[in-house]
Amino acid sequence: MSKNFLKSVILTIGWLLMVLPLQAQHIAAGRIHSLFLDPDGNVWVWGGASLQSATNERIPQLAMTDAKAIYANPAEALSFVIKKDGSLWGWGNNWYGQLGVMRKKDRSDSGYINTPRQIMKDVASVSGNNTIFAIKPDKSLWAWGTLWRHRGDNNKTAPLKPVKIMDNVKQVSSSSTHTLALKTDGTLYAWGGNQCGALGIGNTTDKGKPVRVNTKALGKRKILKIAARNGESFAIAEDGSVWGWGEPNIVNPFCKDELRLTPVRIDDMDNVKDVALGQYKEIYLKNDGTVWEWTEDAQHPGAEPAWHKVLDHVREIAAGDYHFIALKNDGTVWTWTWYTNEFGQLGNGTTRGSAIPIQVKFPK
Repeated sequence: MSKNFLKSVILTIGWLLMVLPLQAQHIAAGRIHSLFLDPDGNVWVWGGASLQSATNERIPQLAMTDAKAIYANPAEALSFVIKKDGSLWGWGNNWYGQLGVMRKKDRSDSGYINTPRQIMKDVASVSGNNTIFAIKPDKSLWAWGTLWRHRGDNNKTAPLKPVKIMDNVKQVSSSSTHTLALKTDGTLYAWGGNQCGALGIGNTTDKGKPVRVNTKALGKRKILKIAARNGESFAIAEDGSVWGWGEPNIVNPFCKDELRLTPVRIDDMDNVKDVALGQYKEIYLKNDGTVWEWTEDAQHPGAEPAWHKVLDHVREIAAGDYHFIALKNDGTVWTWTWYTNEFGQLGNGTTRGSAIPIQVKFPK
């Protein structure tokens, strides 16, 4: 085998790794519901999923088939499914036109759509909050819904049809305050509200169009994963380091801590490959398959909070506002909550909460 051939193979593999989209998630968590995409392309839902066909919300119900990707808005009862033909479907909270149609909100119509409707064709991935973003196979980024500053087109008109925002995007993450977009060349862009520095541009000025994040502190590290929640941003680098900027300002009208206007390394967490953001808590998935959470030691009440290992042998994680989901290597799904299970989002057949992960039981 010639050296030139080997060099060609290596370059080809590197190109594919650079341009191919991230592997689709098989679990997703909304504010009060959960989703699971099984190996056969079946989408299961439980909790307050706002789906007409889900008659028993405390246990998983079959929602759709022939799917290849799923997404749930972590702060709302809003779900999206990308089918194997590339079409994008959604249902749930449509108060901001997130499902591509605006409905009258009065006593006879709550603004929810409880049956899946098709929104787009030819979609590779989807994300968002009150504004929804879709990445097409050609890496173009599209958006629709209200909150014009968060869309990135600086247009105050609320489009119900997708509008193009950027090219060459491989990953996007959006909260109700701001949006992050990771481009194929590794550069990171942000736009939207910037009250506590969530845009990472060195100041607190809001931006209606994409601006490049100041990632100088990362050096030559490449960013593998981005995540946004209200007022705060996270990035995971190729070496497993975690970086954060901004500050969660969901209930606080002003920034309380020292401002982080550009990415700052989180020193007490490393070897990370993914992060899932709840409203006030987050969990980390390390490269060794362990999941970690900042919490009190359940065996020693009153002890100071610290990092605790929650699970082993995990390959994917997801978070809603108040609960977490983990998919293990053996295909089992586990859920736990730090607040409530009022709507059955844990999938344990009850409304009892559990701070300890429990296995979700699916109908046979």
